[in-house]
Amino acid sequence: MMWGRAAHVVAGWLLVASLVYLGSSLEAVRAAQLKEAKKYTEQLKSARTAKEKVVALQELGRLAAIQKSLVAEALPYIYKALEDKDAEVRGAAAHCLGQCDEPAEKVVPLLHNLLKDEKQPEVVRIGAARGLAAMGGQAKAALPTLRTIAKNADKKDRLGKEAKQAAKAIASLIKDSK
Repeated sequence: MMWGRAAHVVAGWLLVASLVYLGSSLEAVRAAQLKEAKKYTEQLKSARTAKEKVVALQELGRLAAIQKSLVAEALPYIYKALEDKDAEVRGAAAHCLGQCDEPAEKVVPLLHNLLKDEKQPEVVRIGAARGLAAMGGQAKAALPTLRTIAKNADKKDRLGKEAKQAAKAIASLIKDSK
């Protein structure tokens, strides 16, 4: 009987120690993510090359998908990157912005306009389609445009493929939310 009680006490202590360890591990992960977010925000602000900006935007988008607050400091620079002279940067910014969980009434029109603008390079329009897909059901207003682009594209057209995937993603999320 005494060994049974001792086993319960030890098991209880192990459980408590595990929970404390898990809590401190989560704090360490959060701290590392914040450090990463600051690093990539700084990189986006001070980058000299388009490639550096694109990498920073991709990483900020990844972090925003985990938790929006991680990239709150970077948001003004992400919006500014939508106007960059380099098309790759604008495309990466469009995709990143869609991952940032910003208000749909603000972001959907921006991304939708980039998507519709046939003067924009394909990479920018693809980034806009990916950003809209990342927004899910909030991007419902862009569905007709995405479907039209997908329908009118030939089989080798990258934009057409991305538009089709984005339309499917948005439509399935709308259907699932009902």
